[in-house]
Amino acid sequence: MVTKYLITAVCTQPLHIGSATGDKEEVLIHPVDDVPFIQATSIAGVLRGYYAQGHSDEQVGGLFGVRRSAEGDNAAENRSQIRISDGRFCADAPILELRPRVSIDPKTGSCEAGTIKGTDIQAGHKFNMEYIGAGAEFVFEMYLYDDSRQKDIEEILAALHQEQIQVGGQKSNGCGHMKLRSVGRRVFDMTSAEERKLWASEDTLRKEDYDEILSELGAKKIKDWSGAYEITVKGCTEGHLLVKSIAVPGHGEDAPDSMNLRNAGNDYIIPGSSLKGALRSQMERIAGYLGRREIIRDTFGYTGASPKDSKAGNIIVYDTVVGDRVENDMAEISHRIHIDKFTGGVMDGGLFHEKNVSGDLDIQIVIKNRNYPDRTCGLLLMALRDLSIGVMNIGSGYNVGKGIIDVREIIVKDKKNGKETVIDPKKNTVSGQDLISRCIKAVQAQGEEAV
Repeated sequence: MVTKYLITAVCTQPLHIGSATGDKEEVLIHPVDDVPFIQATSIAGVLRGYYAQGHSDEQVGGLFGVRRSAEGDNAAENRSQIRISDGRFCADAPILELRPRVSIDPKTGSCEAGTIKGTDIQAGHKFNMEYIGAGAEFVFEMYLYDDSRQKDIEEILAALHQEQIQVGGQKSNGCGHMKLRSVGRRVFDMTSAEERKLWASEDTLRKEDYDEILSELGAKKIKDWSGAYEITVKGCTEGHLLVKSIAVPGHGEDAPDSMNLRNAGNDYIIPGSSLKGALRSQMERIAGYLGRREIIRDTFGYTGASPKDSKAGNIIVYDTVVGDRVENDMAEISHRIHIDKFTGGVMDGGLFHEKNVSGDLDIQIVIKNRNYPDRTCGLLLMALRDLSIGVMNIGSGYNVGKGIIDVREIIVKDKKNGKETVIDPKKNTVSGQDLISRCIKAVQAQGEEAV
């Protein structure tokens, strides 16, 4: 028996599949078709990683295969029981997003600078990251050569559909989530001559020739390995907010010099990377005051000289849509000037124009179940407290009152038991004090107590 799955998926968050050529910030482009695609190895790798969380090495190797090690002939080896194709995007060219990024020096709080390799030229760490926009659809095929493993494969597909698996890079910035649009299954009985003919001409089969199983996958109860806590911050902008984009559409006097970043759906957003950077900066101040800088390393991870010396963080911060798109489209352009601090007059060419945004927003953050999540949650809640009282801002313009968030409530969901704790900064009330106390104590604890 050979089982073929014909899968159509849609990106629910931006997707970044890094390129091996050119700038590392670019997405992977197919060398023949000249359009973005997802390598089969990337899909197989994340599916294997999810399956490995709840199964033994023997079970993982039996399904995904094991290579013979260089230690000798006694090392285990077996072939994978599945084969996966590259992911091919349905449109001729999916919408690409280009977002500005900076690397911040934690000691100075300013943009890092480095030396270009092989030269004495100094260069700042400002760069642009390319993403495939949310809403892009792609298709791929999966073949299973051991029908006894059908249950395992469909549990993995159910986890992908239920957004428990992320594909590609920039995962801590919320990228790589997707839902399945359709999943067709066709079983070929190789003991039948007719079925063997169909197998030989499988590419000519229509979608109707497959059994649609998406509803079955959606109804499956899958163990969630991904998160320890889900945090939602509900509020609105207190005044204006501006996270500058690279390009500004339009020309002439009516075009602003800068405007807020928009995603592929044209919604005005706070990108996950910007929000994560602002939270990290505040969390570092708090951790430094408490003498608990190791929590920062556990939360955001670090890169060492080798993969063994590196560590993945445990926090995911998602893009946040700000306000109503139509209302923000109609917002007036603000006019500002640069003042010469020596003369007190307007600098030559110092007039500039900005298009800000405002409105309601829901910030979504997930803390993964690793690296002492209680400590991360406690430190994050301290930073969110500062956000709610206006001590920190998001985006540019803090000195002129931009980026202040009026926080209405903070909802913390403990994914271990499904209980929710609601913090109301306005009324200064907390429902479910036990969770908050536990996380704050974990931040304050030292040594073995902190574990």
